[in-house]
Amino acid sequence: MQKTFRNHPPEITNLEVPAIRLAVQRALAARARLVETYPHWEAWRKQAKAIKSEVVTHLSDYLDQLRRQVERWGGQVWEAPDSRTACRLITELVGRHQVRLLVKSKSMTSEEISLNPALEAANCRVTETDLGEFIVQLAGQTPSHLTAPAMHLNRDDIADLFSTHLDLPRHNDPVVLSRQGAKFLRPRYWEAQMGITGVNFAAAASGHLITLENEGNLRLTATAPPVHVALMGLEKIIPTLADLEVLLRLLPVSATGQRLTAYVNFIRGMKPQPGGRQAFYLILLDNGRRRLAADPLYREALFCLRCGACLNVCPIFQLGGGHLYGQVYPGAIGILLAPFLGSGVDLTDLCTQCGACSQICPVGIPLAEQICRRRTESRLHPALKVMTRGSSSVLEHPRLYRFLTPLWRFMARLLPDGPGGRWWGENRRLPMPAEESFFESQFPKRRTFP
Repeated sequence: MQKTFRNHPPEITNLEVPAIRLAVQRALAARARLVETYPHWEAWRKQAKAIKSEVVTHLSDYLDQLRRQVERWGGQVWEAPDSRTACRLITELVGRHQVRLLVKSKSMTSEEISLNPALEAANCRVTETDLGEFIVQLAGQTPSHLTAPAMHLNRDDIADLFSTHLDLPRHNDPVVLSRQGAKFLRPRYWEAQMGITGVNFAAAASGHLITLENEGNLRLTATAPPVHVALMGLEKIIPTLADLEVLLRLLPVSATGQRLTAYVNFIRGMKPQPGGRQAFYLILLDNGRRRLAADPLYREALFCLRCGACLNVCPIFQLGGGHLYGQVYPGAIGILLAPFLGSGVDLTDLCTQCGACSQICPVGIPLAEQICRRRTESRLHPALKVMTRGSSSVLEHPRLYRFLTPLWRFMARLLPDGPGGRWWGENRRLPMPAEESFFESQFPKRRTFP
């Protein structure tokens, strides 16, 4: 299997955009159909927001409670203050248990800490078991979406990957591709010495860890190998199992347009193994979360359920895809998390301020308002500030905009790398302007530039 190079993804072109637009349109349509059948949707959103606010406000208390409960049922709990520590703890476990092959379910938290490269550096072979993650692993790319990692690839791209890397007959039928992937992955669960999963929710009062999935791979990853490691961001805690009900109503609908995912797994204990009881380790990742929780202006970003709805509805994401942001977490929520959980890069200009993300967020995070506030605090490069202000002036004057549009189109054709070169993200180019604007199509005699 081709190794994953998470920190240096290959160049992505705009050819992926139609696949992204089609996928998000389907997800949004499925969500809209379900939300219409839920008369209490807004009440659920307020209830979920109150639950997350309670946890973030008393984060240390709930963490201590969760630690005691997990240790009571036999698990070991470690807190990692940063990504480097988390990778070190997990690689130490790999060495302690003599792990050579490791299976891993989908986990954006593991992407956040660049876990796969760290494991490969420790001579441990990693196999992603979520089909989407497995596909992007074969491609040597990073996920382009929070819930649909391979959203940017179409069936022909996937068929080529399977044919090239797995030496399988080429088929572009989705059903056949799914079966091919499942057949290849199935033996890996029993060969692996360790399984790594994420955690969607953790009930502090009882010590239950709750995971959601549609493929069944997470359940096998957690139970088949003799060692299970769960990697969890601090914000995934909920007070009790009773609080899970409203969150389970909101998350699947917002993420995939389902009433409920195919599998909801409750983990509280270790499965017996032929050589004894399974070993379990829970890694609690901080990596900037406590600092974000202490910030009264932006702490609501920790309420995020990682459903990806704000990505689906964002016009910037639809145009450029997740790789445009250059971060693990793209979209509106990624813009807010970048200063705390990412590289600290300012992404606030990747927002049109349309407000759609705030309206669709299942826990009511005021994403657009917070991005606008962050934008006023940002320290842009002086040249970029001049360009931004100049663009604002042009957009404020329709006649000037119409005059310059044909000129911009003419100049873009002369540039060797297209408009903007490659400055709009490392792996992205600005799209070519349309040959004719709507205004020009309606008033052809009023063109102002040849």
